[in-house]
Amino acid sequence: MKKFLVIFLSIFLVVGCSFGNTPTKKAEDTLKKYQNLDDSVLKDLELVVEGTTLNTEKEKSDYTKAMKMQYSDLKYKITNEKVNGSEATVTAKISVYDFYKVQTNANNYRLSHESEFLTDNVFDESKFMEYKLKQMINATDRVEYTIDINLTKKDNEWTVNEFDKTTLEKIHGTYNYESE
Repeated sequence: MKKFLVIFLSIFLVVGCSFGNTPTKKAEDTLKKYQNLDDSVLKDLELVVEGTTLNTEKEKSDYTKAMKMQYSDLKYKITNEKVNGSEATVTAKISVYDFYKVQTNANNYRLSHESEFLTDNVFDESKFMEYKLKQMINATDRVEYTIDINLTKKDNEWTVNEFDKTTLEKIHGTYNYESE
């Protein structure tokens, strides 16, 4: 009986450990990091914000608020997994706030209501940015995208490769789907 128990526990440990080391599981873990506003995601967001043309701390704060909303409300469904040796691709359908539409609508609004964004008869970028960020924070329309998450197996462990620009734009909801 003891021998059976040792064999059973050994098999359970080997099989159990491999459940968390699949391409699908690693892709899900990565998407959950966005949903849970993981420290690594927030650190990347901070770097993105610092690299933008946002001028004031309020603009940076509002943009960060909009992106945190985007990340935490991200919805996804894994639809496929393809493994080819030490390379894998996990396909997911995601649903995010349509920030591309919000930004397009804000730009169109600006053109037809330019007087609202003037200070001393000169276009005031800060007024427009405040308007656009408010629209992002209040966004409710969603858009669905299909993304491919590429992974590489190193030392028997699957790791998610860095996302390309298009995938990040889709996660951020800023992808220009009209150009497709």
